[in-house]
Amino acid sequence: MSGSMHPTKARLIETTSKMLDGSDPQHIRIDHVLESSGVAKGSLYHHFHDFPELLEVTLVIRFGRTVDVTTAMMNDVTRESESKEEFWEGMHEVTIVTQNPDLAHRRAERARTIGMAGSSERFRASLAVEQERLTSGIVDMIREAQSKGWVNQSIDAWALAIFIQAYTLGRAVDDVAITRVSTEAWNDLIRMVTQPLR
Repeated sequence: MSGSMHPTKARLIETTSKMLDGSDPQHIRIDHVLESSGVAKGSLYHHFHDFPELLEVTLVIRFGRTVDVTTAMMNDVTRESESKEEFWEGMHEVTIVTQNPDLAHRRAERARTIGMAGSSERFRASLAVEQERLTSGIVDMIREAQSKGWVNQSIDAWALAIFIQAYTLGRAVDDVAITRVSTEAWNDLIRMVTQPLR
């Protein structure tokens, strides 16, 4: 969260975020957030138009945090690699981390957040701004790797950034399946699909 954010607003968001760790947005109530945060109702309405906006802002922040962690790992690989082979091996390690079955709850929350944005223009617009920021960060990493000759320069960096996010989010489909793809098979498929990118 921004260091310039008002402390009361930040407390409301952090309290709501903690509640989202064990629940979905429909189960979070305004009185629970106010009681847990110690913030008065009038203060909530000073910082947010309404309670749904607090939920929306919190979901957008949580949506971005997950991708920010992945982008930081990819940036580290790009910065620290000394060869194309080392770069792609590092990216495979990032894949192993991001496709972990233990992260199913994060993928589900991201998918739910995207779905919820379809019912509110305000939420959709807010999420669109965050998604633009996230994609831009991945694009910067891809362009750096392209400048080093580690990623095929004929590939559109923006399209590749969306593709990377899509296959990670797409894992949410398998997270709820009866017959599930093994993590190894999924990661091997990603490795094979990304071969032409090199």
